[in-house]
Amino acid sequence: MTVRAIEYRKGIRKSSPIASCTVAATSVGLYTLPTARTCVVRKVVIFNNNAAPTIVQIGTGSTALGTFVQQLPAWYAVNGQDLEITEDQIPNVEFTANLTVQASVAAVAPNNIQVQVEIEEYQGPTA
Repeated sequence: MTVRAIEYRKGIRKSSPIASCTVAATSVGLYTLPTARTCVVRKVVIFNNNAAPTIVQIGTGSTALGTFVQQLPAWYAVNGQDLEITEDQIPNVEFTANLTVQASVAAVAPNNIQVQVEIEEYQGPTA
């Protein structure tokens, strides 16, 4: 049994578009937060149709600008399989900036490494 703190705020659940990681260690946009909103990741789905396993990192910022900061644990995605991480396995980190994602290996073809998140979006100040 998992014990979680009860949220005192209710947010709106939304799903991100599917992000495709094609270049190794290069972040791509995962979810864009509207102005004056924050969010918490509630579910992560990773599909790795690549020939090699990869490590997927979710955070904020851009690797091209040297500002990528990993915010959630890294997840190991086995090649040829999908991985679903649910909210009881995800730390309760509140994002105040746009979410980005990067993979440790380059995709052999476009859409070989895909990531999608379900977030709970809040309006107003953070906790």
